Amino acid sequence: MTAPDLTTRSIRTLAWLGDSEYEIEVRRRLARCGDYPTERLNTIKATLVCAEAQAQLLADIEAELLPNEQSVVARGRNLTHKASGRTHRNARAYRAATGFEALVALWRYTDWQRFEQLVVPKLDRAIAKALERPRPRRG
Repeated sequence: MTAPDLTTRSIRTLAWLGDSEYEIEVRRRLARCGDYPTERLNTIKATLVCAEAQAQLLADIEAELLPNEQSVVARGRNLTHKASGRTHRNARAYRAATGFEALVALWRYTDWQRFEQLVVPKLDRAIAKALERPRPRRG
């Protein structure tokens, strides 16, 4: 039995898969930077995988996307989500992040080099910047 082509799955499934792929990539890259308290690593990870950060990352690479990649992003953005108290700005970021996550899944199963080319340099800079920030002191 051959494995199904995951890129043919619904855009919701692609976004769901891309969400986990992106988070694990962020975790791997953080772990490669050295040993830090896991609380700090989790805090940094959360700032990098949040909808606003993913939306900004997408905005930074959007001009370089190929037509098929733009199509996946557009489909991800067009998913309907319940607002559930989100502001308009946050809803827009959430939709963009969904498009980004679907794109990550597409790349994972078709051409991971595109992720490495477009996303990794920006992600590595964001990680380095986050690790440079001094930790807040407690009490």
